[in-house]
Amino acid sequence: MRAQAWLAATLGPALAVGCGGKVADLSDRGDAAPMGPTDSSTTTEAEAPAVVTIDTGMQRQTMDGFGASDAFSRTALSAAQVTAFFDPTNGIGLSLLRIGIDANGTPLGAGAYPDAMAAQAFGVRVWAAPWSPPGADKSNGSEFNGGTLNPSSYASWASVLAGFATTFHQTTGFSLYAISAQNEPDFTAPYQSCLYSPSQMTAFVKVLGPQLASLTPPVLLLAPEPDIWDELWGDNGYGTALLGDSAASAAIGIMATHDYGHKNDSVPTRPPPPAGLGQPLWETEVSDETAPDVDIGHGIQVAIWIYAAVTTGGASAWHYWQLINGNMTDGEGLLAWTGDLTNPPKRLYTVGNFSKFVRPGYVRVDTNGSVPADVWIVSFRNPANGTLAVVAINAGMTDVPLTATVGATSWPAQVTPWLTSATDNLAAQAPIALSAGTFRASLAAQTVTTFVGTP
Repeated sequence: MRAQAWLAATLGPALAVGCGGKVADLSDRGDAAPMGPTDSSTTTEAEAPAVVTIDTGMQRQTMDGFGASDAFSRTALSAAQVTAFFDPTNGIGLSLLRIGIDANGTPLGAGAYPDAMAAQAFGVRVWAAPWSPPGADKSNGSEFNGGTLNPSSYASWASVLAGFATTFHQTTGFSLYAISAQNEPDFTAPYQSCLYSPSQMTAFVKVLGPQLASLTPPVLLLAPEPDIWDELWGDNGYGTALLGDSAASAAIGIMATHDYGHKNDSVPTRPPPPAGLGQPLWETEVSDETAPDVDIGHGIQVAIWIYAAVTTGGASAWHYWQLINGNMTDGEGLLAWTGDLTNPPKRLYTVGNFSKFVRPGYVRVDTNGSVPADVWIVSFRNPANGTLAVVAINAGMTDVPLTATVGATSWPAQVTPWLTSATDNLAAQAPIALSAGTFRASLAAQTVTTFVGTP
């Protein structure tokens, strides 16, 4: 959670790729592009083409889904908002919901239980994160302004978190999927917060993990959720420390990080996980803290955040911060602070270019070839029926011709493009036929397009 959201709650409720015929895996591109302007009406003549092969035989991570949080929610979601967020047919099909845990072990936000039950009707997996233990259990005597959890309180605080899972199950009728050890253990905040060093986090998860595992049904432990991705890996990273302790590593079901180190840029790479990582890696929070930014330019920036997380970052899941913004001054929610659905921010739909079509269980596959510097393409496949979902981002100001060949023994007879632009919101376009496994399309300037087809 960021400072703006705290204020609202307080006041009122892998290879580099370029042009010129170079062949590489576009899913791990290392080039960066600035955010483009937001008006697609300035499109000029066609740019150099994108020519790619979707290599379904080169499988990467299995996807767990896409989500956001209702922590600090002022009220429960309306039926229309539930549909917009979680319905994969009539909405964007988010498949993960993050809720908050207060210091007293109750839900952090008025919408937690009703939102969880409404989302679960669409098969959404719900998980929870604490913002701070009670002040009496911390080094600074306060829920706010950081401080650390006293080692003498590790067991009691772990019991509170496990008890939250039990009460959630009793109240909603279904189990929490996971509980985080701590929201942003590297960030001292004026709102509820708590600091853990990598060694302190390692010690605490060895206490919390067994308590969550002993529940019926068991709940996964998610950790460490640092504020920025760079705090995860490296010699002094949280993830490195946790994996370096066999008991801590065994206790963790999901590795997780936030991504606020890239909140103001469109850099299309993230630090890669170590080879052989045994747990799935989730990105669990990022948002725009500068302005409401409802335009397609910001929607494209968010799509590049997702691209970076799932490609070089290796993430199996990705979350925006809030479902509905807690205030009117920035872009921390997929919907503006009013929750209005008549003209939502474009990021709602560019997230939907992934979440609606890349369902839990889909596998990322390699996309090889040559594309212009301001185009990114990533592909996914459903192993159950061979459905392809190819997400193409054109951040530039010119249209880009695309030729894509499916490298497989079978391919769809046609793909349907789903377009988000300055004037389109996940709008289905005319199907495109494949010939000998190849389809051709044009990526309009300043757009995100998902091509979907089933053999």
